[in-house]
Amino acid sequence: MASPFISAIFFLSLLCICQADDLISRICPKTTNPPLCFQTLRSDPRAGGADLRGLAKIIIEKSINAVQDVIANAKSIGGEKANTCVETSRVAIDELNQCVGYLNETSRATGSEIVAISWDAIRNVATCDHEFGSDEPPKLKTASQKVQDLINVLIFIANNLITEREIKSHVN
Repeated sequence: MASPFISAIFFLSLLCICQADDLISRICPKTTNPPLCFQTLRSDPRAGGADLRGLAKIIIEKSINAVQDVIANAKSIGGEKANTCVETSRVAIDELNQCVGYLNETSRATGSEIVAISWDAIRNVATCDHEFGSDEPPKLKTASQKVQDLINVLIFIANNLITEREIKSHVN
């Protein structure tokens, strides 16, 4: 028979997983691409016990990887439009890295700053779409859309950080 200590540890680990999954279930349906949100967060083992900040860090990491895919696609195309796409995508990576710094802070402004910077990152990646217009290669268009959808998840999480902070300030 299992000791009470082992049973308690098992129960608590299940509770953490269920709470994180509940958080993911609350967030993802409200994003621009729920299937991508669910797939991205549920496939990452760190999401199991993560709070909003932890989920945001995961999304930022996945967004940066997705921006690197945009850069690789643009480089394979070559030309002036592709070069502009690469440059603005690199700026988007810098902006996403700034968001990580804000996540390590605890002020209310943190969520607002992340939202503002995230919108800038979306605009920078969307430059690829605007540069190519209707001639945008399908792989680049798909990669760009994935980044924009992931960053929209980050924006939703950041808005929840703002709300969470407001609730805590009224309770205390």
